[in-house]
Amino acid sequence: MKKILLLSVLFCLAVSATAQEPGCFNHLAIGVKAGTAGVGAELAAPIGPFFQVRAGYAMVPPISINREVSVPEHPGNQGSDKGEWTVNAKATPNLSNAELLLDIFPMEHSGFHITAGMMYGPKNAVKVHGSNFPDDYNIAGLNVDDYLVKAQNGNIDGYVGLDALRPYLGVGFGRAVRTNRTVCVTCDLGAVYWGKPGLFAPGEDVFGDWEDVRITSGALNGRDEGLIDKAEKLVVYPMINVHVFFNLF
Repeated sequence: MKKILLLSVLFCLAVSATAQEPGCFNHLAIGVKAGTAGVGAELAAPIGPFFQVRAGYAMVPPISINREVSVPEHPGNQGSDKGEWTVNAKATPNLSNAELLLDIFPMEHSGFHITAGMMYGPKNAVKVHGSNFPDDYNIAGLNVDDYLVKAQNGNIDGYVGLDALRPYLGVGFGRAVRTNRTVCVTCDLGAVYWGKPGLFAPGEDVFGDWEDVRITSGALNGRDEGLIDKAEKLVVYPMINVHVFFNLF
C-alpha cells in the first residue's frame, strides 16, 4: 500500500513538472508595453524552453508640435536674408510599428534573451504641414531637382520619410510566459534600423506630373541650419521598452 502511495505521489510530481515545461505554442500571454517605441500591446508564446515568439503593435502618441519658421518672401531668394516671411509649421508623429520578434534564450532557465525580428510601419513617420506661405509659393515654388515644390492655397504638406520595413536587434531580460506566474514583467534594449530619414514634399515637373521629392539642405541654401543633414544621419533608433504580460493559458 505504501509503495502504491509513493508511486502515485511520484507520478503526480512528474506530471506536474512536465506541465511546467514550456512546449511549442501550448501557452499564450498578452501584454502591454511602453518605451521609446511608444505604447502598445503584444502576444507571446513559447517555442520550447529556448525560444519565444512575440507579435504586437506600438505607436507614438500623435501629439503635434507647432512653431513659426522664417522663409524668403520669394522662393527664388533662398540665399537672401531680405524679404523674410513667417509661416506656421506643424509636425505630427505618425510613427508606429507592427512587430514580429523572436526571443532566443541561451540558457534554459534564464530570462536573458537575444531578440531579432522585423518591424513594419508607415513611410510618412512624421507629417509636416506648413501654412501661411506668401502668394509667390503658389506659382513659382521651391526648385528641387527639376521639380517645383509649390504651395496650394498657401499650404504645403510634407513628411519625414523612413523605410517601411525595419530590422530589429536587441537583448532583454525576463520571459513573457512562465507557467508558475500569472503576471510577468520583462524589458528590452535594442535598436531598429529604419534607413536614411528625409524630408519629402510633393513637387511638380515641367510636364505637370507630381512626385514626392526629397528636400535637401542644399535646396534650402542652408537655411535649415544643418538640421536636415543631422537628421539624415539617424539611420538607427534606440529601443528601450518595459512589458507587463498576463498569462492567458
